[in-house]
Amino acid sequence: MALRRIRRIVVCLRKGRPGNGGVSMVLREILREAEVRAVWTTERGLKRAARRRVDALVVGGGDGTMLHAAQATMGSGIPILGINLGSLGFLTSVKAEEIGYVLPKIFSGQYGISTRSVLAANMEGSGQSWCALNEVSIAPLGGSLMVRVRVKVGGEFLSEYHADGLLVASPTGSTAYSLSAGGPLVSPQAKALVLTPVCAHAMAQRPVVVGEQEEVELSLAPAEKAALLRVDGVLAGRLMAGRALRVTVAKPTVRLMHPAGVGFYGLTRQKLGWSGSTARGLR
Repeated sequence: MALRRIRRIVVCLRKGRPGNGGVSMVLREILREAEVRAVWTTERGLKRAARRRVDALVVGGGDGTMLHAAQATMGSGIPILGINLGSLGFLTSVKAEEIGYVLPKIFSGQYGISTRSVLAANMEGSGQSWCALNEVSIAPLGGSLMVRVRVKVGGEFLSEYHADGLLVASPTGSTAYSLSAGGPLVSPQAKALVLTPVCAHAMAQRPVVVGEQEEVELSLAPAEKAALLRVDGVLAGRLMAGRALRVTVAKPTVRLMHPAGVGFYGLTRQKLGWSGSTARGLR
């Protein structure tokens, strides 16, 4: 069943991407023929542009650009459609070469919406907090090779990880940094968080999937003075000794738009090159 027709959008194409100019030209023609009004903006202007009353945000770039768009629109309810101008791009559901026949269908109402949970990270005693679509990660300071991080889940001590880093990922983030670090793929419909060590010192320390209602608490082992804190890959500050970082599921969500009939599993098969293809079904 067709959803609401798209009539007003915000467009953000990342500068410097190969093929950006060609995509822009084709996209303008598609918008003209579909009678869709568009406001064009840069990554810097996304937050202001997203305050407009629009039906969707169309983003061209890679997952980094999509994460920037997610931060700018978090909790707004505006669905984000990603055009892949990067490499793998798990968050981008449309290839650049597909826009000529996929976007007209989407603008006419033939699309799906995937609601994604967001992580909330709060630093004990500092008043600092962050939201992340993909993951919150702890890494050693420059000059250090590894870091020791103590983890509690639901108030119960789990383990002290000795690794190149440790991350807490959302189901969406399971296809990003967590995946490259050996974590599992998790459906965005799952009510879960993933704890993934990066190159753990002990082989027995494996990724752990926990319930989203279970608060995850990260703190440094007594021998550690400080570690780097990153939110969706961006340096946010430091986790200092004696303080705890608590990670839970936030109230805001992010809505991702995709072509009708192609959801998480079809995109996963396509991105990872598994047997079968969704390309024919999009025509």
